[in-house]
Amino acid sequence: MIIIFGGAFNPVHDEHVNMIKYLLDRKEVEKVVVLPSFNPPHKSCPTSYSQRREMLQLALRGIDRIEICDYENTDNKKHYTVETLPYLKNIYKDIAFVIGGDSLEALDKWKNPQKIIKICPLYVFTRGKSEGFDKALEYWRSKGADIVVCDYHPDDVSSTLIRYNIMLGVYDDINPDVAEYIRENKLYDSFRGILDKLKESLIPKTYEHSLRTAKYALRLNYKLALGLDYDKVFLAGVLHDCAKNMCAEPHDTQCVPSDSIGSPVEHQFLGAIVAKNGYGIEDKDVLNAIKYHTTGKKEMSPLEKLIFCSDMLEEKRDFEGVEELRKSIEKSLDEGYRDCVLHQYAYLSARGGEIYPLTLQAVEGVK
Repeated sequence: MIIIFGGAFNPVHDEHVNMIKYLLDRKEVEKVVVLPSFNPPHKSCPTSYSQRREMLQLALRGIDRIEICDYENTDNKKHYTVETLPYLKNIYKDIAFVIGGDSLEALDKWKNPQKIIKICPLYVFTRGKSEGFDKALEYWRSKGADIVVCDYHPDDVSSTLIRYNIMLGVYDDINPDVAEYIRENKLYDSFRGILDKLKESLIPKTYEHSLRTAKYALRLNYKLALGLDYDKVFLAGVLHDCAKNMCAEPHDTQCVPSDSIGSPVEHQFLGAIVAKNGYGIEDKDVLNAIKYHTTGKKEMSPLEKLIFCSDMLEEKRDFEGVEELRKSIEKSLDEGYRDCVLHQYAYLSARGGEIYPLTLQAVEGVK
C-alpha cells in the first residue's frame, strides 16, 4: 500500500516526520508519498511551493521509501482532495490517505466527502480522546468509510505557532537543518522591522520579557482555541512594554492620564501612543491591549485579558502563586484573568499605598 501524506508543510515539523516514520514501520506500507499543497483551498501560505518542498527534503533526508509528489505544482488552481485522490490512485493503484482527527470531525465540510471515502481508506492520527472524533468515526464508518485509527498520537504541534515563534527567534519542534534554511532565507520574518526597532529602544531585560510575553500569549491563543488573530496577539505581546524606558525621559504627556504620570502604570498609556506613532500600529484592539495591560479595567476584551495575563505569567516570572495562576489560565482565559486580577489586588493591598482606579474597577468587574 502507498500512503498519501498531504499538507501545506509550512513549515514541516518534527511531528510530521514522526508520523511518516510510524507509517513506514507498518507492515502493509510500501512507501509514503508526501504531497505538498500548492494553493490549498482552506489557507494561504507566505512561503513558496519550492521553499516548502526544499524544507521537506531537508527534514526527510536519510529516510528511505519516501517520495515527494509535485502534482499540485502543475498549475495555480485550488486542488481539492476529491479531485486529487483519483489522479494519485491511477498512478499508485493501492493507496490510502492520511488525515488528522480534527479533519475527520470536519470532513462533512470538505468538498464531496461521500466520494472521498469511496476512493481509498483513510489513516487517521488523533491527539487524544475526543467525543466529537468518536461520533465522526462512527458516522463515517456507517457510511462505508474504511478508516484506520493509528495508535501513534502526535504531540499537539501547530505550524502556525511554530511560524510565530520563529519570528521571536524560537525554533522549537523543527529539524535543525530546516531551522538553518529558514534563517538563511529569512522566512517568516514579516515583523523584523518592528522587532529590530524595539530591540534598539529597550534594555535587553525588557526586550526579552516582551518576547516571552508574546510567546506565552500566542501559545495560550492556540491551546485555549481563543480564535484571536495571531498578528494582533503577536504585536500586542511584543509591544506592550514599548514605552517602558521612556517614562523617566522628557515626553509629551498630553494624552497620558495625569494621575498616572510618574506611577508604575504610566508606561501602559504611553505605550499605546508610542505603538501608534512610533511603530505604525493602527489597530484599536492591539492598542487597547497595550493600554490596559498593567491595570486592567472593568470590561476587558479577550485580547486585553490575554496580554494582561501573559505579561504577568510569562515563563521567567517567578513569584509565590505563579504556578497556580498558570494552571488556572491554561484551563480558561476568563477564570485565569479573574485569578490574576485578584492576585494583583491582594499583592498591591498588602504592599500598601494607593491603588490605581482602573485596577479597582477591574477587581469589581471580576467579583
